[in-house]
Amino acid sequence: MSMRRSNNGSYNDMNDIRNSEIIEQENDQLLNNLSGKVAALKSLTIDIGNEVKEQNKYLNGMDDDFNFGEGLLGSTMKRLQVMAAKSNKRFTLYLVCFSFGVFLLIYYIIK
Repeated sequence: MSMRRSNNGSYNDMNDIRNSEIIEQENDQLLNNLSGKVAALKSLTIDIGNEVKEQNKYLNGMDDDFNFGEGLLGSTMKRLQVMAAKSNKRFTLYLVCFSFGVFLLIYYIIK
């Protein structure tokens, strides 16, 4: 009976070794899969960062353009106010009609 126990003990040891090798192989495979996913996420994160930098440059450029437009429009409005204050009511009426006509023209072009 002691022989069977020793045989069973060595059999169990062999089984344990095989099981641990199988588990280790599975762990290695899962680790490789996880490493690939981490590399993909890292690449995606870098791409997102680059895209954010490009979008920030674009937005800064738009901000500069809007500031320029705002300054130009502000100075034009000041000139119109001065001109309207100095001129007669007939000229102001022409100016309002012209502005309304331009607005309608742009509206129909866009639509």
